[in-house]
Amino acid sequence: METKLKIVVADDIKVIAENMQSVIVKNPRVEIVLTAFDGEDEVIKIMNLKPDIVFTDMQMPKKTGLEVIEEIKGNLSIMKKPQFILVTADRDSSLIVKARELGFDIVYKPISSESINEYINNFEENRIENENIERKGKEKIEQTRNELKKEGFFKRLLNIK
Repeated sequence: METKLKIVVADDIKVIAENMQSVIVKNPRVEIVLTAFDGEDEVIKIMNLKPDIVFTDMQMPKKTGLEVIEEIKGNLSIMKKPQFILVTADRDSSLIVKARELGFDIVYKPISSESINEYINNFEENRIENENIERKGKEKIEQTRNELKKEGFFKRLLNIK
């Protein structure tokens, strides 16, 4: 039996978040859906729920969707990173570059219930790809750390003889 998914939906327009939530809860693969209406609340819900998927709006009060993605992806205490889908009306090409850098998808508003369900139903395939990217990143960090140790970088930094 496959595991049920946990999902967070964040949009400052309450009716959009609630409409997305109503589509998501009908999917048999989903266990729980939480909604957030600003970026700070979204971060808290992600930290507490440890969701598999996060649908996040770009323009929100307190933190943008992009700031939330950067914060969660950069937080080393979160071992299992969610798959992020940035839902936006913003067609700025720099977002596409960021999406490639940070490994998230972009969907333009209005998002259809078919698109939402496609992300949920195809979740496992995406998860494996994201884990491979994260693993490679962690290996690179470890390799850099080992190289710095060889060079005595940390001793020099701490002024240890």
